[in-house]
Amino acid sequence: MTETAQTAARLEAWLNGAALPLWTGTGVDAATGTVWEALDHDGRPLEDMQRRLRVQVRQAYCFVMSDDPAHQELALRLFRFAMDRGFDPVTGHLAARLAPDTSIVTVLHDLYDMAFMLLAAAALTEAGFDVGADLARLEAELAKLKAPRGWYENAGHSLPRRQNPHMHLFEAMTALYKATGEARFRAMAEECLGLFTGVFLTPDGRVLEFFDADWTPVAEAEQAIEPGHMAEWVFLVDQFEQVAGVDTGLPLATIFAAALDRRDPSGLLPDVSDPQCGTRRTWPQTEFLKAALVLRRRGGTLPEGADPETVLELMWAQYLDTPVAGGWYDRRAADGALLSDNMPASTFYHIFVAFRLYIGLHGTPEA
Repeated sequence: MTETAQTAARLEAWLNGAALPLWTGTGVDAATGTVWEALDHDGRPLEDMQRRLRVQVRQAYCFVMSDDPAHQELALRLFRFAMDRGFDPVTGHLAARLAPDTSIVTVLHDLYDMAFMLLAAAALTEAGFDVGADLARLEAELAKLKAPRGWYENAGHSLPRRQNPHMHLFEAMTALYKATGEARFRAMAEECLGLFTGVFLTPDGRVLEFFDADWTPVAEAEQAIEPGHMAEWVFLVDQFEQVAGVDTGLPLATIFAAALDRRDPSGLLPDVSDPQCGTRRTWPQTEFLKAALVLRRRGGTLPEGADPETVLELMWAQYLDTPVAGGWYDRRAADGALLSDNMPASTFYHIFVAFRLYIGLHGTPEA
């Protein structure tokens, strides 16, 4: 077995033997059938935390891609909960936050949340579940957010306009096109990609986050650059190219290099490209791993220390070597000090997708 195959086996064992059992077991509130927002570092649910609807469907997305039918059924139940209980009966808008008893707290009809509802629907569809009626409803709700260019970030059309929800809508539409072959999903993915190429991406490979109503970038003092999102776009554009069978011609290596330049001396990506940024969360490291895997698969030359195995080992040492098997540390300071006091369930999506990508590229096929 090659070294990369051994690493793939290690990641698969962690996912199937530790993480999925933890988050489909202790991670589920048996009283409501929903997932907890977070566990503490001893693996105990934080029962008093509000729950984000997006976390319910992000976990559903991960669980349905498991080979375990019980996990897939749990995914369907979580998605069904979000569809049945996630829309405000007064306004009809999609909820954002739920109380511990799962009653609705805030209603935003948020594009980011909608994108993950659609992503879960795509994964369920690809797994063979009939969610066609749900998907039609979600498409109708998404249409309420359509703007002349792109989509409004929420029902209130609040400012600033944001890159991040459109990135995840791009992800969802690519997944829906893959699952269904329907041209309308490809068209929406291409509209998101057009925003990326024409608005978000700068010539030097940076990805801008915030914009005025006409998609003009906000003033530099109000702007942000998140290296994790730069790496995430590398992965998502590559996914789209594979699904759609096209070559976008986008400079993915340039974007990757720009993200690489923003690593700190320890090799970690900061949350924001700012010398004053004091936090390094787990998720940017997972996105950097995905981007490195994409560049290597495409035949690119990776600088020393940017190969997937080095990125993975650093991530493992800093975030995944925890007392609770299948858990993680979510946030560290620039000096390596642990800042987080819990394990957000939302982080699993980032880890899960990154590890599945590595396993898919380097796992040893069964005889």
